[in-house]
Amino acid sequence: MASFTRRAFLSLALRAGAAAALGAALGCRRGMQPLPVVTIQGAPSPPSLALLRVAQRGVPRELAGDARFQVWSTVDEMRARITSGQAHFSGLPVNVAATLYNRGVEVQLLNVYIWGILYLVSPEPSINSLADLRGETVLIPFRGDLPDILTQYLLQRAGLNLAEDLKPSYLSAAPEAAQLLAAGRARYAVLSEPSATLAIQKAQQNGITLYRSLDYAQAWAAATRRRARIPMAGVAAHPDVARTRPELLDWFQSAHRDAVPWVAAHADEATQAGAEAIHAIPPAVMRDSLTHIQSTFEEAGTVRAEIEFFLSEMHALSPELIGGRLPPDGFYG
Repeated sequence: MASFTRRAFLSLALRAGAAAALGAALGCRRGMQPLPVVTIQGAPSPPSLALLRVAQRGVPRELAGDARFQVWSTVDEMRARITSGQAHFSGLPVNVAATLYNRGVEVQLLNVYIWGILYLVSPEPSINSLADLRGETVLIPFRGDLPDILTQYLLQRAGLNLAEDLKPSYLSAAPEAAQLLAAGRARYAVLSEPSATLAIQKAQQNGITLYRSLDYAQAWAAATRRRARIPMAGVAAHPDVARTRPELLDWFQSAHRDAVPWVAAHADEATQAGAEAIHAIPPAVMRDSLTHIQSTFEEAGTVRAEIEFFLSEMHALSPELIGGRLPPDGFYG
């Protein structure tokens, strides 16, 4: 996941006029004509299989003529589609949704459904705590983004400092870290799925055995004495859809609630469908990674306390990670 850069914020502002115009048009149609197409976008990763399932099952004719799933290749592309009104529902990290809201793009967070997806991958079968890595080099994709901040947070809870007690090596992409692990040129990396699975499978081809040595959701529970889950990703609705089309929101929530457990129960079928839409991930990697992603559909309003605790803890270390403040009531609908 890429960080929300200052350059991206300026780009959002330039596109705000287009989004406002779209909002006026949507408002005029409230309770009248169905949308021609409902567009659902998601990352090129296994969590998007549930979004793809929603689109493939279709939308009631009284709400829209069709439903379409689109992959966003970069986080900037995802944001641009939201601000230009080209996406009605977006799968995205919770902190990115909060940042969008705080920067004037008032998306509504509908749900959280990804609660565990981040691991420390290494040749060691099990590591009790990140504190066990004192003095070691750890690969971390995306400096300043969630894997980095969560790693700092967990170390801080253990009384350590990432820069002083470990040797962080920042990379610009997760696949690079996976390649270095698989080649035996690094021992530790913080990876989300499916990059963790990719590293493990590639290493196996090279005669190297890697493990998901530490589950960050479990480490979060140990550090905070809360449940072993982190509200990492969910779905946000475009501001104008959230304001003017409540029936469409209800349809999406119901369809997504059904799709999340369906993917877990029909991994082979879901992966086959995903292979046609998500080309960046080998099907075998996508299939195997599903069992290591903690997916549970929760309406955002129901788990608001968990979301706010997570965002407030991240804010304490990096305010820009969530757009400078906790989002207000409107963020939750």
